Amino acid sequence: MENLQYSKILRKNWEIIALVIGVAVVLALIISLFQPFQYAASTKILIIQKQDRNLDAYTATKSAERIGKNLTSIMYTSSFYNEVIESNSTIKSKFSTDSRERRKEWEKNVKAVVVPETGIIEITAYDVDRAHASQLVRNIAYVLVNKGADYHGGGADVAIKIVDDVFISKFPVKPNIALNTLLAVVIGFLFGSAFVVLKEAKRANQEEFVQVSEINGENNFGFEPGYELAAEPVIEAKRTEIKTMYDHLQ
Repeated sequence: MENLQYSKILRKNWEIIALVIGVAVVLALIISLFQPFQYAASTKILIIQKQDRNLDAYTATKSAERIGKNLTSIMYTSSFYNEVIESNSTIKSKFSTDSRERRKEWEKNVKAVVVPETGIIEITAYDVDRAHASQLVRNIAYVLVNKGADYHGGGADVAIKIVDDVFISKFPVKPNIALNTLLAVVIGFLFGSAFVVLKEAKRANQEEFVQVSEINGENNFGFEPGYELAAEPVIEAKRTEIKTMYDHLQ
């Protein structure tokens, strides 16, 4: 098969690629607009590993980071999120009464990450109501500070403190329409490019097959090479002449 020049194929079929990209962008916008717009509220807490003579600063920091990762995993357990939800009746009313659905809602609306090389946990809560998002993240931080010892197991050697205020986004952060649109453009381009390249490859294969068939002496009737069709007999039609009375008198 002849070598396909992909850049030439893409330029030749740019209308098809643009159409696929347009469809992908429209679908992404429709899906994004049908999702509820959510605000974000975030805060930071610091895990302090108390040092002694046998524990240097680097080891203490790594220990605090490890405890932070353990706490972020514990935050998605039933024990922890039930502790947070039960601590505030307003928050409790926002979540489903079914335990399975409640877990899904919690995992969707609460995110926690450990800042690398530190003992800082950044907690973010999402909700359609800015005030509820703020209250949720405050309650999470409260449970970690006051009941964290029940989860990390460090006892009095580990302290947890809130080191940042609660920041609430001025505008909705979910869904991220700009990011969704960019992803739609990339996906549309990839699908459109794959479509036109495969179509061109199929056309090239068909042309190659026709050329090989002509070289081998094949024909469209499926006869073996060298077979000659007999000429069809030519039937001469008799000419009919109509004579009038005038013709007979001549």
